[in-house]
Amino acid sequence: MGILKLAIIIATVIGAAKGIQLFNRHCRRRFGHTFFTMRSFWIAAMGINLVWWGIYFWANATLHHTHLSDGLILMGLGVATAAWLVYENVRDTDLVHGIGGTSLQLALFFPLALCSFPLLIIVMVFMVVASFKAGPALFADR
Repeated sequence: MGILKLAIIIATVIGAAKGIQLFNRHCRRRFGHTFFTMRSFWIAAMGINLVWWGIYFWANATLHHTHLSDGLILMGLGVATAAWLVYENVRDTDLVHGIGGTSLQLALFFPLALCSFPLLIIVMVFMVVASFKAGPALFADR
């Protein structure tokens, strides 16, 4: 029974991946638009992270008795970013393909966007620290 469950899970994952590839290839042939690009990932990641952190700050504001507006503003910016992604996809395709492709983008990019954001912050801090230049040793000794 365990092997059957594993086979069903593997078949489902492979089928979903193949379906997404076929959908992307169909949209590229029909409309000349590719949904899964680096630019669309960054737009989706910004929207997802803004909404995620907006919800986090909104929930913490109620716990700490501070203003709710910070979280609400972040959520609004995230929804506006996601709406821009929907607009671009619908503009480049038609309504059904644009909304379907955007929902696929947001669903597939969600885990990667949440995991990559803290890693991106760590890398940015490391780059800032690594880019500091110390003066020559003869000036430090004086």
